[in-house]
Amino acid sequence: MKVLIFGQGQLGTYYKNYYEAKGDEVINDRVDIRDGAAVQAAVESAKPDFVINAAAKTDIDWCEQNRTEAFEVNTLGADNVAAACAASGIYLYQISSGCVQESKNAEDVHTEDEPPTPLCFYSWTKVWAENLVLDRVRRQGLQALILRPRQLLSATVSPRNAVTKFLTYKKFIDTPNSCTIVEDLLDVTDQLVARRVTGVYNVVNPGIITPFQVATMLKEIVKPEMEFVKISKEELNKMTLATRVDCVLSGARLEGLGIHLKEIHERLAEILHLFKQNLASEASRAAMAKTEQDTVHKLSLVQ
Repeated sequence: MKVLIFGQGQLGTYYKNYYEAKGDEVINDRVDIRDGAAVQAAVESAKPDFVINAAAKTDIDWCEQNRTEAFEVNTLGADNVAAACAASGIYLYQISSGCVQESKNAEDVHTEDEPPTPLCFYSWTKVWAENLVLDRVRRQGLQALILRPRQLLSATVSPRNAVTKFLTYKKFIDTPNSCTIVEDLLDVTDQLVARRVTGVYNVVNPGIITPFQVATMLKEIVKPEMEFVKISKEELNKMTLATRVDCVLSGARLEGLGIHLKEIHERLAEILHLFKQNLASEASRAAMAKTEQDTVHKLSLVQ
């Protein structure tokens, strides 16, 4: 199987490594998805079995300050990929975000059929992208799968992994959220693509967890000397440029396809034990140092 991936960030890299490990042919294109002609040429040249659009600006605070570029990449770029796939009859997997929904509390669980309730500009760009992709589904017969993961957690030590970032934080809110184990997202994607499933699907591990609970698990499993305090959502929003979204998503639609993921606390414990093992490498230590620098820089921007 041949897969064409747009985007070389966190998820683009994960998918590249995943499909290469399976023995599939992977083309991880560097084309700027804002260039519609270049995207079309890349699709026509590759002739892939399917396309993954993982290209996006995902730093929420950056998107708040750079709205035009965020819109051009996340929304118009996604539509360029969808247009190219529709023109060539190629199956598209568009990566969206669970952040398009806001939950007031643990009982405020959202399904894929509910109207989005975005709070920040990043979330809006993902909503608009979904709308444009789905419009091409209706009008042009595009076959498209849209997945909404939420708060990506992985055993890989990377400055873009929330687990790595959490190790550099000292303050955490205790509000309920859905989370997605990246390794599970990759497996789910493979199953759905193999079946050529279309439509919008939340991909989250069952159950809810709070950032404070994640930090507590990190202290228990990875870093016993870790020290942190619990803060309110209001305090957090004073430390960031964009309002952070709490989001609880239903995984019932995915389970309806016979795909069942492990509960988030159980699965995260497994991932954190692997993460601890991965910390031993020199590359991982460098990644941790880079993450610590990034955190200091980010906090300096809002002080």
